[in-house]
Amino acid sequence: MLSTMNLDAVKDFLKICRKEILKGNCYFVNRILNVNGKKISSKQALINIGIINTKQIWDYILKLEPFECIKVDFDYDFKRDSNSEIFVFKKNINKHVVYIKLTMRKKGIICISFHEDY
Repeated sequence: MLSTMNLDAVKDFLKICRKEILKGNCYFVNRILNVNGKKISSKQALINIGIINTKQIWDYILKLEPFECIKVDFDYDFKRDSNSEIFVFKKNINKHVVYIKLTMRKKGIICISFHEDY
């Protein structure tokens, strides 16, 4: 369970998130995922949960609720800006528990992960 301080940060982040997405300042990171020892593309991971285009990702993100956030943490991937926060959510989509990881950069909202929770 998130602390009250973190819950307030999530609420603020989601407000900003919605504004940026509606302005089109949102980006999805395509990458290779390691799922139970098998490598799949992020595109295949989306198809596995019934999502066929990235617009659908943003539609689901627009509907995220603060209680769906499971963690707020720093970004430890040194290829990205390590001073920013990562917001991790779990949401039921098409009968799958989906793991969603978001962050904010100067250019907008970045979706780092959007796949079934393994």
